[in-house]
Amino acid sequence: MGGSKATMAAVIGVDDLLREILLRLDFPVFLVRAALVSKRWLGLAADPAFLRRFRERHPPRLLGFYFHDACSPRPQFVPVSEAPELHAAVSRAGFDDGDPSVGPFGCRNGRLLLKPDKFADGKYVVRSPLCPVRGLVPVSPPPRQLHVPEYLRGYGNCACFLSRDSSDGIVFVYLVLINRKLSVQVYALQSGAWDEGVVAGGHLPLQFNSARMVMVAHGKLYLRTDRAYIYVLDFVAPCPRFFTIKLPNEVGGNYKLSSADDGGFFLIHGEGFQLSLWHHETDDNGQDNWELVDRFCVRVAHDHCEEILVLGAGDNAEFVFLGLKDSWSIICVNLRSRKETAYKL
Repeated sequence: MGGSKATMAAVIGVDDLLREILLRLDFPVFLVRAALVSKRWLGLAADPAFLRRFRERHPPRLLGFYFHDACSPRPQFVPVSEAPELHAAVSRAGFDDGDPSVGPFGCRNGRLLLKPDKFADGKYVVRSPLCPVRGLVPVSPPPRQLHVPEYLRGYGNCACFLSRDSSDGIVFVYLVLINRKLSVQVYALQSGAWDEGVVAGGHLPLQFNSARMVMVAHGKLYLRTDRAYIYVLDFVAPCPRFFTIKLPNEVGGNYKLSSADDGGFFLIHGEGFQLSLWHHETDDNGQDNWELVDRFCVRVAHDHCEEILVLGAGDNAEFVFLGLKDSWSIICVNLRSRKETAYKL
């Protein structure tokens, strides 16, 4: 017994070995508990280099999703994770009955993007369900926006996005589309301050009746059009530029985009019972390259004889949410394993 204690003490007493042990803790809550053992353990667990390795080994887990329909006064939180270690976090994710917030309009890095009430115009608030003490943090629009004559105000719209590229960043976009002339202004909020903003404009190569802002990632704004094209603004380039991406011929209008770590993006498309996963990247010559990554039949939809509706997707195409209208169900599909989980609403 004494020998085993001495061996354990020898292992725990070596920083490199202790880091490897802490790195293999399955949940962040276990790491927090380990950090309370001593100042030495706290120092190892709080080291930025160690935390980067820990996040790479244990990426954020999907706790659940929000569902909001016209019959409900506020969004419903549907838990996905059944891990008892995450029960406390899941229990804080719902909305109070007296909460007037509208949304969510975005969900990322443990933050929800909401509007303070249904009458708010261009104003947002950020809520952190896992850190309720933060309350509702207001996000005021940037001080400068595109000047639009009063009679053209109906052609403009604004949108706010939680940044993928930082844990606390927010991107505010103001867009005006008149015939084929497009004007866009993009602001990024970091540490509570807006940057100077980027203004870009140009004429669309094709006549689009609509261009809807759907994603911001890697310094690019993605616009979904009413045709088989995606319009993209690279707003971090030395000279901001627009470019057009043609969708694969097999892709119809039932799709969602998902940002990828390699700087490209995924497209998840539904057709009948079938789900297709595409990856897009632009080569050094500026040519668009689409790759069909996977295609399979969604078993739950097939069994119900209902066509799927693609509702939303996580980053890196890790998972996708599909809707079944007639049976009032949502299916969460893990796109790595093809595992399907159905939730009756």
